Amino acid sequence: MKEKKGKIVPFPHLKERLLEKGMEALQAKRYKEAYEWLEQAKQFDADDADLELAMVVCLFELGEAKEAKKRCQALLEQGKGDWSLYLSILIHLQQYDEVIATIERLQKEGRDCTPFLPLLEFSKKICRSSAENEIKQLTSSLLEQDDWEQHVQIIKQLENKYIEPIVPVLNDYLSDERKHPFVKTMILRLLMSKQVKQVVTIQKFGKMMQCSPIQLDENEQAAFADEVLSIVENKFTQQNPSLYEWVKSIWLRYLYMMYPFVPDEFPAEQWAEALYAFVQQCQGQQTEALHPLIEEIQKIEDISFF
Repeated sequence: MKEKKGKIVPFPHLKERLLEKGMEALQAKRYKEAYEWLEQAKQFDADDADLELAMVVCLFELGEAKEAKKRCQALLEQGKGDWSLYLSILIHLQQYDEVIATIERLQKEGRDCTPFLPLLEFSKKICRSSAENEIKQLTSSLLEQDDWEQHVQIIKQLENKYIEPIVPVLNDYLSDERKHPFVKTMILRLLMSKQVKQVVTIQKFGKMMQCSPIQLDENEQAAFADEVLSIVENKFTQQNPSLYEWVKSIWLRYLYMMYPFVPDEFPAEQWAEALYAFVQQCQGQQTEALHPLIEEIQKIEDISFF
C-alpha cells in the first residue's frame, strides 16, 4: 500500500495478486496460508462469490465446518456456491437429515441430482438406524413407566420420527385398558398423521374398537360435537352467556379423551342439558341430577390434565 495525503491507495492489481497467491496456496493444501491471502483479497471485493467459495473450502479443511456451512449456505441462497461442497460439509457435521432434505428439495426443483443419490441413500440409512435406536429407547420408557406426563412428551418426540417399526408397540399401549386415554388419543392422532394402515386395537372406558388409523374419520365425532354445542348455545346461552365457553371446553375435553368413540348412545339434547347442569353444579347451584351423564362428565374431568 502507498499512503497519499492520509489515504491508503492500493497497488495496481493488488487484489488479483493476493487472489493468485491464495489460490496457489489452496492448491498446495496450505489452507491457513491460503485463507489469509484470500481474506486480504476480499477487502477489495466483498461480493466476489468465487473468492468467498475458496474461503469456504479453506474453512472446511481447517476444521471450521460450522462456519463453512454458514457461509456456503449464504452463497447458495444468492444463487451461487456449490451444492456438492455444501453436502460434503453436512456429511462431515453428521447432519444427515439436512442432507436428505437438501437433496429432496433439489429434486423437487427439477435439478439433476444423480451425483447426489449415493449420498441420499447413505444418509437415509444412517437416519433410519439412528431413529430406530432412539425410538426403541423412547418406546421402552413408554411401556415400562407409568408417568403420563412423560408419555405425552415421548409421543411429541415421535411426531418427527419414522414410526412404522414401532406400530406394534404403540398398539400394545392402545389396547391396554390401564393406560391413560389422553395419551391414547395422542397416539391415534400420531398414527393418523403418519397415514398408518396397520390395524390397531383401541380400548377405552370399557369400549373396544379395531381400525386402521388412516381410515378413521374425525368428521363423525366433530358433527356430534357441533350438534351438542349448537343446542347449548341456542337453549342456554340467553340464560347465562358466560357459561357457554366453559361448557364448550368441558365438552371438547371429554370428546378428546373419548376419541375415536362417539358418545351417541344418548341424544345430543341430553348431553347439552347434562353439560349445562354440570357447569351449574360446579358453580354451586342446585340442579336436577341427570344420571349417568353427569357422572360420566365428572369421571373424565377427574383424569384430565389439560
